[in-house]
Amino acid sequence: MAVNPYLDIDRKMLGDIHTSREMMDNLEILCDDYGSRFGGSEGERLAARFFRDKFTTYGLANVKMEPYRYAAWARGETTLEITAPVQREIPCIALPYCPSARIEAELVSVGDGTPDDFVAAGRRLKGKFAMATSKTPADLGRFVHRSEKYGRSALAGAAGFIFANHYDGLGPATGSIADNREAIIPGISVGKEEAEYLERL
Repeated sequence: MAVNPYLDIDRKMLGDIHTSREMMDNLEILCDDYGSRFGGSEGERLAARFFRDKFTTYGLANVKMEPYRYAAWARGETTLEITAPVQREIPCIALPYCPSARIEAELVSVGDGTPDDFVAAGRRLKGKFAMATSKTPADLGRFVHRSEKYGRSALAGAAGFIFANHYDGLGPATGSIADNREAIIPGISVGKEEAEYLERL
C-alpha cells in the first residue's frame, strides 16, 4: 500500500478549509467588489491583481501576471419578446460569447436536453428556438452540460438556444456557449418560472 508522504500537510489544508473563513472572505471580495469578471474587463484585471497579492501574502515566490491575447466578450442588452399568442417581454440574459442577432422563430422545448430529448425533437428544431433546462435527470447515468445542450441545438439547425434554469426563484443561469470565439447561434437564459410560462403558451 502506498504511503502519502504529504499526509500531514493534506490534513492541515483540509482542517484549514473547514475552520477558516479565508476562502469565503476571498469569494465575497471577488463577488462583491469585482463583479462578473468577464475576460478583458476591469473587474477581471482587479481580481487578477487581488490574487497576485494574495498569493504573495501566502508566501508563494515569483508571483506575476502575464498578459495574453484572447477574445473578450461583454454582455449587452438582451430582449426576448413573445409576439403570439400574446405580446410580452421575458427577462433574460445573453450567454457568454452569444453573437449579436435579431431572430424571430417559434419555440420548441427539448425538456432537460438529454440526447434522447434531442432525438425525439428531430427535425422540429430546424429554424426554431430550442429550449432546454439546466437539469440532468438523476437516472441518466451521466451529466449533460449546458455546452452539450447548446451544441446539439446548433447541430439540429436551431435558430437559437434558450437555457432555462431549473431552480426556483433564481432567475437566469449563465455560462459560456463558446470558447474564445463568437458562438455559432445565439444563446440566452431565462429563469425557471419564465420557462414554465413559455411552455404553457
